[in-house]
Amino acid sequence: MITKKGKKYQLDLRPNGSKGKRIIKLFNTKLEAVRYQFDLVSRLSDSQAVQAPLDDRQLSELIFIWFDLHGRSLKSAIDTKNRLLKLADKLGNPKGRLFNSAEFAIYRKNRLESGINEATVNRELSTIKALFRELKRLDVIDYESSLLTVRKLKEKKTELSYLTQEQITKLRIQVSLSQNESLEYVVLICLITGARWSEAEGLTIRNCFNNGFSFEDTKNGFSRFVPVSEGHFLYIQNRLEQGQFKSCYSAFRSAFNRCGFPVSPGQLAHILRHSFASHFIMNGGNIRALQQLLGHSSLQMTMRYSHLSPAFMNQVIDLNPLAGVNKENIKSGKKVESQAKDTKKPVEKNP
Repeated sequence: MITKKGKKYQLDLRPNGSKGKRIIKLFNTKLEAVRYQFDLVSRLSDSQAVQAPLDDRQLSELIFIWFDLHGRSLKSAIDTKNRLLKLADKLGNPKGRLFNSAEFAIYRKNRLESGINEATVNRELSTIKALFRELKRLDVIDYESSLLTVRKLKEKKTELSYLTQEQITKLRIQVSLSQNESLEYVVLICLITGARWSEAEGLTIRNCFNNGFSFEDTKNGFSRFVPVSEGHFLYIQNRLEQGQFKSCYSAFRSAFNRCGFPVSPGQLAHILRHSFASHFIMNGGNIRALQQLLGHSSLQMTMRYSHLSPAFMNQVIDLNPLAGVNKENIKSGKKVESQAKDTKKPVEKNP
């Protein structure tokens, strides 16, 4: 079967029948596809099955095939395809069959030396491994890529950055000075709901009801509703009645940089979300309620904020093994000794 895929033509056939090897190949013109198909079928004979030619398809071609057969159904379909194509370009667009784990290890080493962190190269590895696994399931390729044996690197855990009340005030002043009128609203939504930047920026008037906002196009696919104060609700609702927000992340980066706040690498997009979660817990919020508000699929991810809870800190102080001893000493007015006295008698010297 030959079908048009964008500006190219895709040949999809099984020369040896439905249980035989599947061949999918892209061509610039329909004539090239027809000629290739004719040449392949012409090799058939009654006594010998067709031996498929050596798979010489490059990584970019495999990516387009993967997208047509599977990738387009994913939530972040276009973004994933573009990331894969950029990765293929960085790797020199090798033939999929020949690209191996050693080559990827060299590529990864160079990326780390250029300042890219472990989490980024791990995501690249996971994405390309998923590509080869799916192509194998679909019978597009008949080989197991050696990339599947590559292990992820251990990632360095970084402390989640969040803004203090004073820093939030300073940031909002800089935000108000921006020429992008949507920025003030998007930042406000992130701070009062804990929404991801893309969720807040993509909010529409139909998502505003019952004094809160419904976030539907979320990262994990689960919808959630977050209530807000009546004043904030009406302020944002009135703006959305005039139309959707404009893209304003670049304006946010500029406003944040003018403040001069430190931020951990890769956390700028999430610092408002982290600030919401951190202040929610520090003000006595429930960790399970926070899980629902943030839309985390597991409590484990939300537990990253648990150490900020007043109850958590009080328990550390009140429930350690010496807590009772310290309390008694304080009541009686005694000082807590930092070191235990040596109970051994000194050794007497010979006269």
